[in-house]
Amino acid sequence: MQKSIIGIIFLSFLFLSIESRSQVAKQDSLALVALFNATDGDNWTFWRGGWTGGSPVTNWGGVTVEEIPGQGYRVTGLTLWRNNLKGELPPEMGDLTYLRHIHFNENQLTGSIPETFVNLKYLEDISITDNNFNGELPGFLYQLPNLEIIGFGMNNFYGTLPESWSALQNLRDLYLQDNNLSGGLPASWGELKNLEKLGLNLNNFTGTLPPEWGNLEKLQEFTLWENELSGTIPEEFAGMKSLNFLEISGNNFEGPLPQSFIQLENLRELYMGHNNWGEEFPTVLTEMTGLVSLFYNRTGLRTVPEEITRMVNLRQLSLNHNDLGGEFPMHLTEMKNLEVLYLWNTRLEGEIPDELFELKNLQSLALGDNNFTGSVPEAIASLTNLREFLVDNNQLSSFPDLEHHQFNQIPEFSLQGNYFHFEDLQHIQQHGFTITSMEQRPLPAFNITEKEKAAGEKVKLHANARGNISSFHWYQNGELIGQTSEPHFELQSITSEHNGLWHVEFHSEDFNNLTLQSNELRITITD
Repeated sequence: MQKSIIGIIFLSFLFLSIESRSQVAKQDSLALVALFNATDGDNWTFWRGGWTGGSPVTNWGGVTVEEIPGQGYRVTGLTLWRNNLKGELPPEMGDLTYLRHIHFNENQLTGSIPETFVNLKYLEDISITDNNFNGELPGFLYQLPNLEIIGFGMNNFYGTLPESWSALQNLRDLYLQDNNLSGGLPASWGELKNLEKLGLNLNNFTGTLPPEWGNLEKLQEFTLWENELSGTIPEEFAGMKSLNFLEISGNNFEGPLPQSFIQLENLRELYMGHNNWGEEFPTVLTEMTGLVSLFYNRTGLRTVPEEITRMVNLRQLSLNHNDLGGEFPMHLTEMKNLEVLYLWNTRLEGEIPDELFELKNLQSLALGDNNFTGSVPEAIASLTNLREFLVDNNQLSSFPDLEHHQFNQIPEFSLQGNYFHFEDLQHIQQHGFTITSMEQRPLPAFNITEKEKAAGEKVKLHANARGNISSFHWYQNGELIGQTSEPHFELQSITSEHNGLWHVEFHSEDFNNLTLQSNELRITITD
């Protein structure tokens, strides 16, 4: 009996000891309660567990607790992303003085960052992307020397970039995309020697690129698209030796590109469209043989030089919305590693060359909004990796049968705005492939566009169309006159009532939601 009593006393002491050792500092507990109350905690989505049930803070959802030597148990992390937090962050969060990680992405938080955050000297990561924060960026963050990640993207911050942040020498990732920031880019940020990722896209920055940013030797990813920056790329940017991803589209940059650009030997993806680089393709790009992706849309380009074939590792090439004109640039068919080729709206004309389909790695081919004519080459069926084929709004008139295709997956075809008949569309659909858009231009079904006849004569209209057509609907001046099962329509003893514009609509049981239409034929009746 005495041993049992001693055992019970020992176990009670042990449990009390464990509970006391896991007790979180009072200031941390109070700060968490303030956070819960300020952000509508009763309506949180996922991480409510423990916050309201009286359980130890160590059991609260989304809270990381660690034992700090000499300080007991302290809160070191808050992971409450996509949790329906609403309202403003309370100033009491500044009492979480051992906090290292804040992950509040994808909530509905508002207001500004409390100034009490200056007390979070151990903070390494503050990620609040995709909320509704506003106000100016908190310049006082420079006083947090351990900061490695700042994720403030997709909010409503405004004002200029703080010069003071150049003191954040441990900063690795900085995301400020999709805000309302403006002004120039501070030259002092060239001192952020450990910066690896920088996102400034979708803001309103103006001015030119600071040459001092060429000192960012560890920068790997840099996005600056959709701003209002101008000028040329500084020679000093060659100092970004680690850069592998650069997106500067949608500004007002102009050429020429500096020859020093060739020193960016690690650059693999370059997005530089919607700028004013000029009519000629930059020679320096043709010497950057390590590039894998180049998006050079809407740049004023007028010619594609043969030297582009030096870019032997290029897998993605987009030249959309340039004024190339003429026939297809055949030297592109020599770029054997291409997987994606976009030439949308480039004023190209003539036939699509067979040689293009010798690029066996092609997965996506976009040739829409041009003036290509004739047939789609039969060789398309040999593209084993094809995923999408986009030729909308051309003047193509025939598509091959894909019965003997070699596709290793199901590609999608976008074909609207051409002269394809039901037969052409059936060549695709009958083999289980997807046509995402297939409305066509009026087909040249009538061989002539005007017919003059004397009153009292008989007129036989004939419409040329290919495919399984179930009915022909004949219209005069937009009004349905008759319906036939054959491509003929006879007018007996015509009168002046038959004057006007005639066309025919084609209906197929294979395509219930698609009607094709002919060109118009003007009939004039003379006395």
